[in-house]
Amino acid sequence: MARVVGDGLKVNVARKPGEEQIIDLMALFNQNPNKIIVVAGTVGEDGAPNTCPVSLIYAKDEKTLLVGLLRNSGTSANLRRDGRVSLEIIGADDLVMGVQGVMRLVKEPMAMSDAMAIWEMQVTKVKQDTSPAQRVTQGPASVPRSDKAQAFEQAAFAELKGGV
Repeated sequence: MARVVGDGLKVNVARKPGEEQIIDLMALFNQNPNKIIVVAGTVGEDGAPNTCPVSLIYAKDEKTLLVGLLRNSGTSANLRRDGRVSLEIIGADDLVMGVQGVMRLVKEPMAMSDAMAIWEMQVTKVKQDTSPAQRVTQGPASVPRSDKAQAFEQAAFAELKGGV
């Protein structure tokens, strides 16, 4: 059941007035480098939705995410044309959140790889998307395919963290 819970990365999802149940998405991204996999939704050239998994995400502050994407991907092409984006987080302990906003290109290429670019997302809305019928017990999980892939991920996250 989707409900808007804020416009920043730290939100109170308590349902009763006066109660607090804080979810800190900023800490979630920054304390789990390249381990949080979100589904990014963009607007395709024909107006149809386009989705892809994204994991190179660093929270610069409560209203700003830095995201590493392939420069020549369909997602980057969509963002160049229409910067609107939605990131859907699905994780353990019934963490199901949608982060909406607008992205703009801030660095192309990244220093660590000519194939990558850094996009900056200004968060405009955060919603809780939990289901009244199902409780999510785990989210997507991944491991690097190789030592080279792990080094790539580490370099990308370090550059995101270093800022632009």
